[in-house]
Amino acid sequence: RGSAKGAADAGALFCAQTLANTPLEDIARASSGPKWFQLYYAKDAGVNRELMQRAKAAGCTAIVFTVDLEWAGNREADRRNGFAFPETLPFPNVPNAPVGATLAELFQVFKRDLTFGDLEFIARESGLPVVVKGVLTPENARECVAHGAAAIQVSNHGGRQLDTVPAAITALPGIVEAVGSSVPVYLDGGVRRGVHVFQALALGAKAVAVGRPTLYSLALGGAPGVTSMFETLKTELALAMKLSGCATVDDISRKFVT
Repeated sequence: RGSAKGAADAGALFCAQTLANTPLEDIARASSGPKWFQLYYAKDAGVNRELMQRAKAAGCTAIVFTVDLEWAGNREADRRNGFAFPETLPFPNVPNAPVGATLAELFQVFKRDLTFGDLEFIARESGLPVVVKGVLTPENARECVAHGAAAIQVSNHGGRQLDTVPAAITALPGIVEAVGSSVPVYLDGGVRRGVHVFQALALGAKAVAVGRPTLYSLALGGAPGVTSMFETLKTELALAMKLSGCATVDDISRKFVT
């Protein structure tokens, strides 16, 4: 099964998504830090195999298998605005991606009937630890572990897929309890402040992923903006720990959250 723990301890950076508009190799070369690859699973097994081989060759140490985007959600704003990807915007990590596609058209490339057999395929073909991203129920978490997941990432895809599903932080405790100490559990979604990191750690997460704040900071301040954002989160987390009487991250426990 392997372990994703080392990458998480080092502060893993997703080197690329399948949907990135830059070849994953170029993104990997831009960072000397640890890297993961977030895989959107294609219908063509050969495409998935090739992508994972490229990610591994580029130095990625884990595959993040995204399981909650088999279908594009009800994104009314996109339809209202007539959103489509510009024809000049390539998808170098998505072979045969349609040019100038809408999101729904692009997603026709991806498999829509994912199974636990697909998880086993990824683990077997990549030879890397697999983090299953998009889990919201204890039952799914247990099944993922039984089929080879090295870690679980609790996520509702930023609330952009199925309306009214619970927040990731709401689903987190039940999933942590379900998998116990067998694999680490991570969380993404809604992390905007250091105190949110504190709450996730208190409820059993081993690490959190930060998405939108990274993009906002990049848009406003470039690379220095992203650095500033992470330093702010770090400072806020340290302050939350001081005010709670936690000398180390290991001191953060569920007793601090009601």
